[in-house]
Amino acid sequence: MKIFLNFLLIIVLSFFGCNKGLAPLSPDEMQKPGFSGEITFEGNWPQGITRTHIIVFINPINSAGDFNLNNLAYISYEIPYGVKEFVYNTAVDSSYIPIGSGEYSYVVVAQSSTANVSFNRTDWTVAGVYYAAGDTTNPGKLNIPPNTLVRNINIICNFNSPPPQPPGGK
Repeated sequence: MKIFLNFLLIIVLSFFGCNKGLAPLSPDEMQKPGFSGEITFEGNWPQGITRTHIIVFINPINSAGDFNLNNLAYISYEIPYGVKEFVYNTAVDSSYIPIGSGEYSYVVVAQSSTANVSFNRTDWTVAGVYYAAGDTTNPGKLNIPPNTLVRNINIICNFNSPPPQPPGGK
């Protein structure tokens, strides 16, 4: 009886235990690259805001000219006006521009009061910046390896003490 049970266990494990063994994962089985975290909004939201987004830039914004389509790596759909917290996951959330693996220099929450989406730097205000390891003097670099979801990319938007604005803004 014991031999029969061992034989049965081996057969069950052979069929169900290893899936495809050591075969590589198919594209559908791989983790979609991205990042996730929470945005915390402190203070009262500014009046007249029509859109709030998570925006990721490949390179830093050192001049107004750096705020351009070629430098954009990710734009989330709108964050609802007035929320106190917003949990996100770019691997599953819909977005205007999806993100891929790579290194990114500037991850922000930006707000605009324009009726339509604009790519003019003067139409946007940075409400929060991602800072790595608690260093609030320099924006944190975001490195997304292939097939990886980077977690805990948290941003605080303090409307009473906004971050420094990149060049070219109001």
